[in-house]
Amino acid sequence: MKRIIALTLIFLTACSTTPTPASYFDLSPAPEIPAMDSTLEPSSQAPVDSPVATQSAIPGSVPETGELYFFLQPRQGGGAIELVKVSSVCVYDPVNCPPVEKISVPFAFTFTINALSWSRDGKYAAFSYSNNSSGTPTQLWLFDAEAKTWKALAEFPYIDPPFWSPDGAWIAFRTQNGYGGEDVFVIRRDGTELKSISADLPEAGRPYIMDGWYTENVIMRSALPGAEGSIYLVRAANGQARPMFETLLTKAQFIASPDAGFFAYDDYDYNSQGHSVKVMEPDGANARTIAQFTGGSIYPMIWSPDSSLIAFNYYGNLTGASPSAEVYIIHRTGKDLKSVYKGNTVGRLLFSPNGKYLLVEETTSASGGHLFLVDLATSNVSILQAPGLSTDYDWYAPSWRP
Repeated sequence: MKRIIALTLIFLTACSTTPTPASYFDLSPAPEIPAMDSTLEPSSQAPVDSPVATQSAIPGSVPETGELYFFLQPRQGGGAIELVKVSSVCVYDPVNCPPVEKISVPFAFTFTINALSWSRDGKYAAFSYSNNSSGTPTQLWLFDAEAKTWKALAEFPYIDPPFWSPDGAWIAFRTQNGYGGEDVFVIRRDGTELKSISADLPEAGRPYIMDGWYTENVIMRSALPGAEGSIYLVRAANGQARPMFETLLTKAQFIASPDAGFFAYDDYDYNSQGHSVKVMEPDGANARTIAQFTGGSIYPMIWSPDSSLIAFNYYGNLTGASPSAEVYIIHRTGKDLKSVYKGNTVGRLLFSPNGKYLLVEETTSASGGHLFLVDLATSNVSILQAPGLSTDYDWYAPSWRP
């Protein structure tokens, strides 16, 4: 079951064949910030209070905005895919931006690539990839950002993208054997205490999807079509599974806020084709609808680092010849719904560590797959730039190192 390289995490990338000038380039015109979509419910459009701003650290410091890691793929073929790093200086001071840095890896990029998964302290990244020409087995790698070294922690036939626990103590990952079997494991970042944690989950719900972490638990739900039942919290320490709350929303991804105080999700009604972006407390209580759309789809959805804002992408015409993507931010209480970016297809959204910028991975722009930065204070949108960063390459699978 050899996997072929894909340029997006969810949707197929359609790249333009017209190259653009290479190397250090001028900022392209910012994408137009559109008026509110007519499919929004009127109650979701009226601004109320300003979003809560996250206070920065030392101005101009690396911890203020972090560092961007992503992959470059030549658009004309014949070249190798590379992992690169762009300094945080390029985010807030493009004039003094240092050159792009290429990161050495112990394997060639041949198969599907996912973004690096960073520990909250920014010291390490977890990454699943195979160093075998057949694509299997897959290794779980640990990247030390300061030492720039890679260490293989575990090996299975296939390993899905990993998730770090909030305290950085564990890495959780789902495995597949290539014959329909799957399991979920956790491991310490030093490679010790590798163990399966899925044995306590009901057999009737298999296979399960891992949505991430909530405190010291992994969030799991059934991947069976039409399945109804519970969302489970599985404790990393001993594999104990318990229902988080009874729900019929097992097809929705529940996204925990960084402070563990809320879940955000898209409640989709198949009959009306309505999407309700909702926020609720961890026990399932006090669910609040903060935005509504009709038709289309919503993906991805993320929280700001201070748990005050939610960013999400709405596709109004995903199946048509000209897909349309519109990125919104909104306060978790439903205040200040605001459109901040409009494009074609969006693969990932990432808040900067200080919450002042939103990174948009545009996978099918006119010049190919590239990364755009939204300054949330001014709503200005600009393409990422750095010396040596060429638009003759597609840029994809970004991650923001804290």
